[in-house]
Amino acid sequence: MVCRLSVVAAIGLVLSAGLFVGCTRPSTSSETAPAPITAPAYLTADVWDDGQAEVAFYRVERTRDQYGRANAQQFVAGTYLVKHRFSPTDMTKVTDGTGVSSFKYALFYELESGSYQYKRNWVVNARQKDLRPFKQSFTSFDWCSNLYRELAFPPGGPVEVRTRSDDYGNRRASFSQRPNTYPPAQLPLLIRGLDFGATDTLSFSVPVADSSAHVSARAVRAGGETVETGAGAYDTDRIVVRYEAPVPSPIAEESDTTEIYWRGTGPERLLVQMRAGEGRYRMALVEHLRTPYWEENLWPRLARIEERP
Repeated sequence: MVCRLSVVAAIGLVLSAGLFVGCTRPSTSSETAPAPITAPAYLTADVWDDGQAEVAFYRVERTRDQYGRANAQQFVAGTYLVKHRFSPTDMTKVTDGTGVSSFKYALFYELESGSYQYKRNWVVNARQKDLRPFKQSFTSFDWCSNLYRELAFPPGGPVEVRTRSDDYGNRRASFSQRPNTYPPAQLPLLIRGLDFGATDTLSFSVPVADSSAHVSARAVRAGGETVETGAGAYDTDRIVVRYEAPVPSPIAEESDTTEIYWRGTGPERLLVQMRAGEGRYRMALVEHLRTPYWEENLWPRLARIEERP
């Protein structure tokens, strides 16, 4: 059997061939560090100290499949957000009181396509007080092969890239870090943490593995809006994000150059909905709860989600 490389894995190969345009140059030490763009009061609020995690489920719809073909797909994606302590040196969670207070955010789903079954999971660890990224990891099983990819952001060092797979190649590389840079899987969490108190426009960049490039992006708060999803009606802030070039996307393989996010106006700033500017993909909230999922079985508590993603 000849296995086809999924778009998620292929994106890096295309980028490394130099076909990715619109990427910004690496920063130099003489450049002035930009101002922080996240809201410490939100990120360190008491809600994150209740000893529980936020678990949320979303309905994902997209018009292209994992190979970029015109083929409509729908699936449920699960997410969780929890606070713990993380060691930037060892790049792992710690339980001995050391490390840094951090958020762990995960997005995971399963989909079927012909003979193939895909199981995917993204995990991000970021410093609580400002969402500085520490690590993004990705695991995938697709009947052809297991795949593991990692972006690590050690303090004071370059971004470290690791890829391990039976079919899709192995690689280790590094490239320079930049301030206000956030990996693709962290973007939903970043949008929630953005601070629009002094301005309606904030700039950041997205590192792209295998290309040693940073794609510049700009987020604009475009007003308030009431949004209704399967989980109910929510008052939200509408945030429009524009990228200089497409970036890897956990739910769409590759992003549009414009994405629109709706984050709740409540104290948790729950992500309610997002979609591509051109409508190629969207993600809408179905159900959410706070739970110590490591101590209780959360599934009987759900009213609208019947199967694990």
